[in-house]
Amino acid sequence: MLACSSVYRAVAQEPAAEGSAVNQDLEHLIVLQAQDLELARLRGELAEAPRRVKAAEAALASAENALANCRQRLAAEDKLRRGHESEIATHRSKLERLRRSLDGATSAQQVTAFEHEIAFAESGISKLEDEELASLERTETLEAEQMAAVAALDRARMALTNEQESAVALKASHDATIAGVERERAELRAQIAPQWLSSYDRLAKSRGTAVAEAIGSATAGKCAACQMGVRPQRWQDLISREHESEIFSCESCGRLLFWDPRRDTPRPWAPGERLQAAQAGPGRPSSGSGSRR
Repeated sequence: MLACSSVYRAVAQEPAAEGSAVNQDLEHLIVLQAQDLELARLRGELAEAPRRVKAAEAALASAENALANCRQRLAAEDKLRRGHESEIATHRSKLERLRRSLDGATSAQQVTAFEHEIAFAESGISKLEDEELASLERTETLEAEQMAAVAALDRARMALTNEQESAVALKASHDATIAGVERERAELRAQIAPQWLSSYDRLAKSRGTAVAEAIGSATAGKCAACQMGVRPQRWQDLISREHESEIFSCESCGRLLFWDPRRDTPRPWAPGERLQAAQAGPGRPSSGSGSRR
């Protein structure tokens, strides 16, 4: 991408065709804005990288908590079943004693009392066994959840590692690119007339961008930034070769307008492509750009 600056400089130094004296300040401002937008993109990605790492760390912590919670619930079910088994053993021991006592009962009243206690103990055992079976079913579900939680934890760890490595690589790459673009930007600003540089800085600060493409047909057009129409006379001046050395501004938003005869509608830009196209100069296709229609 940085090599494109040499492309732009070579193009800018070419003698303009007769009747086609493109305003050099405007060409420089187009490149300057592309540089500023590229710097904003690169810095935005650098700022986003730590946030992505933090998000991955939060996802890892959540996965760890989910697995820990699952294991706690499994441990609770295991403890519950051990308690049930102990109570069942106690009921069975009592049941054996009651049955022996029943065998030695000497009256109908004693028999009735022992039978009532035996039925109560058997009911208690049956209830505990049902609860133990329900606990086993819950445990089976929790074990499946635990397997899924372990897999999710592994993915979260891998995702965090990837984000950390990506952030390191991104910083190394973007820091170098930013430094190069900033050097070119400083050199370019020194070539722009102070009044236009001042206008650019003011508009960029208030509007976000200072230069806008004018789009339309041979008879009518509009500012691609604010989408407001350009007066017919100004539009004709803007696209006329007789006024190529002048700089016109949008009467609605104030941005500095340029006309690119290669197309009549703006298009989306891939990362870094806007700067490459701008460095090739308006009306001069960059390498591999084609007509961009």
